[in-house]
Amino acid sequence: MEELSLQDQQEVSRLKTEIDSVQSRFFHLLSITSVVMLVLAAGFVLRLFPKLIWNLDSLQAERYYIPQLLCGLFCLVALLCWYVLQQRRSLRNTQKRLITELIRRETAERLAVIDPLTEMYNRRYMMRAIAGETARVDRHDSVFAFLMIDINDFKQANDALGHIVGDRILRELALLLRKTFRTSDIISRFGGDEFLVLLVDSDEEMAQHAAERLQSVIDEWNGEHLIKDYRMSVSCGSAVYHKGEEAVAVLSAADQAMYKSKAVALDSPLPKAASAGH
Repeated sequence: MEELSLQDQQEVSRLKTEIDSVQSRFFHLLSITSVVMLVLAAGFVLRLFPKLIWNLDSLQAERYYIPQLLCGLFCLVALLCWYVLQQRRSLRNTQKRLITELIRRETAERLAVIDPLTEMYNRRYMMRAIAGETARVDRHDSVFAFLMIDINDFKQANDALGHIVGDRILRELALLLRKTFRTSDIISRFGGDEFLVLLVDSDEEMAQHAAERLQSVIDEWNGEHLIKDYRMSVSCGSAVYHKGEEAVAVLSAADQAMYKSKAVALDSPLPKAASAGH
C-alpha cells in the first residue's frame, strides 16, 4: 500500500484520537449507569428495611425521612437518566460521523490505487510495489521477475466490436490473470491494454512457465467462445531483477521483450494466445 503523506498521517491520527474519545465516553456512561443502578438499589433497600440506616421505628422513618430521601433519589436518578440519554445521542452521532469519514477515506485510498474498469492495481500502485520489492530483494539477495502482457490487435477489436466489448475484453483478461498467477504475485493494469505482473521470488524459468500457464488459460477461454467473433491473443515479455540492478531498466527490458513477442505473433498466420520472451 502507498505511504501516507504527512497530511494523511495527521488526519488518521485525528480520527484515532476521536475514536479513543468515543470509547472513553462509553466507559463513562457505563460507570454512570452503574451508579444509577446502585442508587436505585439503595433506595429500595432503605424503603424496605429502614432500620438498617436509622434507629427509628418504621412509622417514624416513613413519616419523616423516607419520603424526602426517596424524592431526592428519584430527582437524582431522573437527572442521571437525562444525562445518559443526551450522551448516548451525542455518541451515536459521533459514531456515524466517524464511520462516514473512515468509509470516505477508505474509498479515496482504494480509488487512488485501483483501476476502476478491471478492479486491479493501477500503475501508481505498481511503481510503489516495485520499489518495495526491490528493497526486499536487495536485502535478501533474491530475485523477482516482471511479466509484461499486451493484448494483440486490441485496437482493431475495440473499433470493430465496440468500446463496450473492448472493456469486457479487458475485464475478462483481468479475471484470467487472477486465475493464473499466485496470490503473492502483484498484478496491475499498467496502461491501456497492457498488464504488468510482478512475480515474487521468481527467475527466468519460472516467468516462462507462468507465461505458458497463461497461454493455456487463454486457450481454454477461447474454447468457450464467451465473446462472439473474438479470439483473445496476448504477447508477453519477461525480465528478471537481480540485486543491485536498476528496476526501471529491467522493466524496460520486459517491455522490449513483449514487443518482440508481439512482432512474431502478428506476423504469424494464426494468432497466438500467448508468447513469452526475455
